[in-house]
Amino acid sequence: MKTPTMLAQLCAFAVLVAPLALSGANNAGLAAQLGLTRFVEPVFPDAARLDGFSTGHVTVAVKHNAQGEPVDILVLAATHPKMAEAATQAVRDWRFTPSNNPDDLATHTMRIGFKMQGVVVFPFGKNHVEDPEAEARFIKLSEPVKVPRVQALARKPKALVQTMPKYPAVLAPRQVEGTAAVRFYVDEDGRVRLPELIEATTPEFAEAALAAVAQWRYEPPQAGGRRIVATDLWTFKFAANN
Repeated sequence: MKTPTMLAQLCAFAVLVAPLALSGANNAGLAAQLGLTRFVEPVFPDAARLDGFSTGHVTVAVKHNAQGEPVDILVLAATHPKMAEAATQAVRDWRFTPSNNPDDLATHTMRIGFKMQGVVVFPFGKNHVEDPEAEARFIKLSEPVKVPRVQALARKPKALVQTMPKYPAVLAPRQVEGTAAVRFYVDEDGRVRLPELIEATTPEFAEAALAAVAQWRYEPPQAGGRRIVATDLWTFKFAANN
């Protein structure tokens, strides 16, 4: 089998979030902007309330299929683990507008704010203890979520499974050369999640790169002694003779 040469272009990844905000009509409007045909509002978890939380937020990345059904939901950040569970459970019941357009099938990243009185916008990155009056002030709501790249971690997780893409047999007679760039997350268990094509010179190279990366596995990424979600971007170079 011919194995393509790798050009590992590893960079930081900032995700812009679309906040799901106020209950009622405002949430309905935001749901429409996200292309949702069914929106289920997360329920404020009792466990978070008992732990002394009256507000919080969860940032999630969501991938859905052509039928509009969520197929992968990854929590990028959460004020409380039970809020993460509540958000994931609600998003699982969401339905997006069916589409085969690749742009519509791209990963959605959004921030869901929690408040005792309902789901509301809560400023990302603000701790409810450090900034208890943040809700009463106007704060920019679309701040970026910075997910650290694998290569930037002080303790870089070792790749456990990292099979390189195979050169597409259908292109062998034409000796086509080209590239494919894939961005993906590595979750707290070291699994590759939400691999997404950035660009490719042919659909065959795109398919080969995505298929390979989906099988990769790492040691769990860590920072500050805890497991985290990290991201990576790889560009593969394909040549028929190597």
